[in-house]
Amino acid sequence: MSARGRKPDPTVDLRIRQAATILAITKGLDFTMDDVAEQAGVGRASVFRRYATKRDMLLETLAGIMDTHVAVPDTGSLEGDLRVVVTDTLAIWRDPGLARMARQVFGEAGRDPAVADLIRTSMRNRMERSWVVYERAIERGELAPDTDLWLLTDLFAGFVAYRGLLDLPLPEPDEVVRALVNGFGLQL
Repeated sequence: MSARGRKPDPTVDLRIRQAATILAITKGLDFTMDDVAEQAGVGRASVFRRYATKRDMLLETLAGIMDTHVAVPDTGSLEGDLRVVVTDTLAIWRDPGLARMARQVFGEAGRDPAVADLIRTSMRNRMERSWVVYERAIERGELAPDTDLWLLTDLFAGFVAYRGLLDLPLPEPDEVVRALVNGFGLQL
């Protein structure tokens, strides 16, 4: 080993990834590589050694954000589990920074097929991991065994994305849960 030069700092990669994530959440996609370097406390060259372009960094950052572990509730009932999931999901869209980032990311998906694929794949994987909520409900007899889990999942996810992307008022969690569990028929 040469006595010249510094040893690479093993924390730099993590600090850069964390900085990009923080900036994406707080500023949306409107940050520069220099902003990342400053946030991470590293030189600009350190950022560019790891990412040739901002797009490369954004794709990795978005993949990390989309893959964030989401707790799967087990309250003992479909209604209770859905209330937790709905409340957590609506909270994301009610956070101005996260909502702004989500709108920008969905807009970018219309321009960049790699972003669209990342969203499509990440969302589907994330939703499928949460199906344990529905599987338990089927076991308890709260859902029919032949329930179309993609349709049930998409009804909620699509509704929230539609309202969130257009910045329309979001309903209270109980309203959403009631519609998902009971539909829109008259309550007799």
